[in-house]
Amino acid sequence: MDPEKSVVYGPVHSRRFGWDLGINLLPTNRKLCTFDCIYCQYGFSPPLRNEKQIFPDIAEILNSWEEQIVLASEKGIPIYHTTVSGNGEPTMHPDFNTIIPQIVEWRNQHASHIRLAILSNGYRIHDAAIRETLKYFDEPILKLDSAIPEKLKTIDRPLAPFSLAQFISDLQKCDRIIIQTMFLKGWNDHPRDILCWQNALLQIRPVSVQIYTVSRDTALPELGALSEAELLRIADDTSRLLNVPVQAAI
Repeated sequence: MDPEKSVVYGPVHSRRFGWDLGINLLPTNRKLCTFDCIYCQYGFSPPLRNEKQIFPDIAEILNSWEEQIVLASEKGIPIYHTTVSGNGEPTMHPDFNTIIPQIVEWRNQHASHIRLAILSNGYRIHDAAIRETLKYFDEPILKLDSAIPEKLKTIDRPLAPFSLAQFISDLQKCDRIIIQTMFLKGWNDHPRDILCWQNALLQIRPVSVQIYTVSRDTALPELGALSEAELLRIADDTSRLLNVPVQAAI
């Protein structure tokens, strides 16, 4: 549950993406996030210290990414997917809006076969510039773990002021987004939870949805996982309702 120690890490075999490299836009010595989710693989957020946070620059990111692509290829693992994620919320990088276009430009010139995703909690999508930057990604994946305010606050534990109604409104302004949801047994899998979540998705109109459940260590111990059958049932029902693909990562 330690934070990633490098700017580019992996390859890891993702349930959603296959072999995937991760780009960490955040400090390598700590988790830095605006949510403190009970299921986070990096544990709960440490207290903020009164010290300067060091974020990677574009040269470090691109050099590390190229190096890891080459190393993976030498091991017989061709990389077709890379995810901007890392030690928390990637849009917290102070130069997010300038770094992402440069990452995409390098990809287009040197590794056009690689699809580029971002995993974000949507912390800054109220900002039109952030929404524009998210358009650079092949897969802009934004989190919505509940459409019931008190449930979301209990599961995601926002560390900054957060309004679910405003967040859903901002999600509606985003272009061709993918919604990702973690389902936890007994936390957000009641029929009312699922109905409210589906109604929110009808408003947001994502191009697709990804749902998953616990499969690794979590910040709060002993969180329960949904069964494969339960996940698949939610996926099938939601796909029929929204008429978009809903992938259950099992």
